[in-house]
Amino acid sequence: MKEENENISENSSESTNEEEKALVDSDLEKEEKDLNEELQLIEENKKLNDLLLRSRAELDNFQKRTIKQMQLAQLYSTEKLSSELLVIMDSLEAAEKLSNDPNMKIESFIEGNNLLLKTTQEVFEKLNIEEINPIDEDFDPEYHQAMATKDSENSENKVLEVMQKGYRLKTKLLRPALVVVSKKAK
Repeated sequence: MKEENENISENSSESTNEEEKALVDSDLEKEEKDLNEELQLIEENKKLNDLLLRSRAELDNFQKRTIKQMQLAQLYSTEKLSSELLVIMDSLEAAEKLSNDPNMKIESFIEGNNLLLKTTQEVFEKLNIEEINPIDEDFDPEYHQAMATKDSENSENKVLEVMQKGYRLKTKLLRPALVVVSKKAK
């Protein structure tokens, strides 16, 4: 009987050892699985951080390129305007030299003025600057600024006089026309 008890005892300790060993193996497998998952998460985190850094660098480079392009566009537009204004400046300097001539005739002065006005109009045309001269047109507060009203037998809200012409660059208003607008006579 003693032998049977020892066999039972050995069997039970072997089964306990096997159960413990199975539990340890199971725990090890679980820990190994958790460790693998953790390593995968760390690796994915590194990839996402790298992607974030690259995206930030790309955005910074894009912003720098955009600023540089805007500065170049502004410089180009200023350069175009400046080169056109130089023509007017040259004409004004020539007129100044002629104005000091004691033998200058008023007709020459008037002719020079007309030439300068024509040159300026050509420059405005090249730069797409349009004149707003709304005489006898309906008053438009978007492009006209009423300086006064005047009684008139004509229809109401018509531009009777232009005190100062307005100008626009394509669709952008540079300066409204200063006008006198009609109102019904009482």
